[in-house]
Amino acid sequence: MRRSALDLAVAELRRTPGRTVLAAGVLTVLLFLTLTLAGLANALDRGSTGVLRSLDADLVVFNEEARLQLLRSRVPRPMMLGAIFVDGVSHVGTIGLVPTSADTPNGRVRVTLVGFSASSPAEPVRVVEGRLPRDGQPGIAAVDVVLRAQGVELGDRLVLAGEREVEVVGFVEDTRFLQQPTVWVPPEVWARVRVSAFPEAGFAEQLVGAAVVRIRSTADPDEVARAIEEEFEGTEVVTLGEAVSSIPGVDVQRATFAVLVAMSVGVLSLVVGLLFVLLVTERRPQLATLRALGAPRRLLADTLVVQAVTLWAIALLGGAVGTQLLARVVPEAMPLELRLPVLGLVGIASLAATLLGSLVALRRVVGIDPATVMSEADG
Repeated sequence: MRRSALDLAVAELRRTPGRTVLAAGVLTVLLFLTLTLAGLANALDRGSTGVLRSLDADLVVFNEEARLQLLRSRVPRPMMLGAIFVDGVSHVGTIGLVPTSADTPNGRVRVTLVGFSASSPAEPVRVVEGRLPRDGQPGIAAVDVVLRAQGVELGDRLVLAGEREVEVVGFVEDTRFLQQPTVWVPPEVWARVRVSAFPEAGFAEQLVGAAVVRIRSTADPDEVARAIEEEFEGTEVVTLGEAVSSIPGVDVQRATFAVLVAMSVGVLSLVVGLLFVLLVTERRPQLATLRALGAPRRLLADTLVVQAVTLWAIALLGGAVGTQLLARVVPEAMPLELRLPVLGLVGIASLAATLLGSLVALRRVVGIDPATVMSEADG
């Protein structure tokens, strides 16, 4: 029966090419808009949160006054390294951020300088070329791969904050912070650049931004967090996911785009419902004839579902191609990127919306009575 439904659906779509193209075109535009919104939301989110998402850690330790803000947090480095002795803790590292500038071959750009402790959970995990600097190597740095667009290559020398020179020895991927590329250096370099940017803070090499903690596989994150807060007064410990969500603007940005994408999917469902109700209304006499000739309701229902899924597949492909083309031509200030997880999520949501929208038309198909339709035609 399913094979018969497929043949019937394809035959109907081919018999009315104008209507098929119109329906597919409308759905393609809607899916193009939905994918563009979802791709933009994902790219903005990744560009704001990459510095934390790139870490292999479970917990982040801030000082209480920072209110979970990396740029404001200041904790003593020696004290934080002592967190290794807290029950359930496996590894500890420290990280600090400061906004600054870097002179590249293509000019000066805004960057976020990241001071991190090597061989710890504070290291970025996505090293795509070269290596990371080690503690005690103040003259070198690893940079985000997006700086290649500024002409930066391995072995180049960058000038940080207009005065401190470092050699690029590695590239890391997906580590941006608040849409700015990052430059990863040992903690002492971060401390010196920070005091240049904020002289009133004074030089404090042993004062870092936050501690990042990896816990043992058998430990409970909440219990370990409470233990660290009890051991080190004045600290606030949250999971890495909570720290990511606390980055300025991330929660609002996620909620805004989630509503926009949900509205787009909802409109898609309504449009599909309208299209197929009109289709069933137009084909009511033909459907009644098929029922009178012995076609079961299941066959007609399956045919409608196959048509809906076929139009959805065409529209998803067209929308994805359109979004990819748009991503190639938009300026860098609009970080549009369509990744496979985003495509898959939107694809599943839009398929569900398509099937939901066709339910009304499906009920009409199942409820067709040949005798009633024919009597209406005679009348």
